[in-house]
Amino acid sequence: MPLPPSSNIRLTITVRPEVHAIFKRLADSTNDSLSKAMGDWLAETSPAAELMATKMHEAREEPKRVMREMHAYALGLTDVTSEMLERVKNRPNVAGVAEPATTRRTRVAVTPPRPVIRGGKSPKEGQS
Repeated sequence: MPLPPSSNIRLTITVRPEVHAIFKRLADSTNDSLSKAMGDWLAETSPAAELMATKMHEAREEPKRVMREMHAYALGLTDVTSEMLERVKNRPNVAGVAEPATTRRTRVAVTPPRPVIRGGKSPKEGQS
C-alpha cells in the first residue's frame, strides 16, 4: 500500500554560512536533519512571521496607525520586562529567603584618577 503524499512543501533556499552553521549545530544537538531543524524552527516562529506580514501590509495602508500600535506594543513590553526583572530581583536565594537590597552586589561607577601634568623640570638647588 503506497504512502499518502506529504502535505509539506520542499524549498530550496540560500543562507549565509553563519546561518547554516547555527542550524547545523541545532540539528546535531537534537539528532535531526538540517531540513527538519530549519522546518521546525520556521513552524514554531510562524505566528511571529504572520504578525510581521500582517503589520507590513497594514503599514503600507496606514503607516501612522501601525507606528502608534508598535509604539504601544513596545511600551507594554517594557512594562512586562520591568515586572519580570523586579520578580527576579526579589526572588529567594539558595536558602529560600529573599535577599535584602543592602546585601546585593551593585555596580559602582569608578572615576579614574586625573592625570597629573607637570611643567618643566624643577631647578637644581643653588640655581635660580
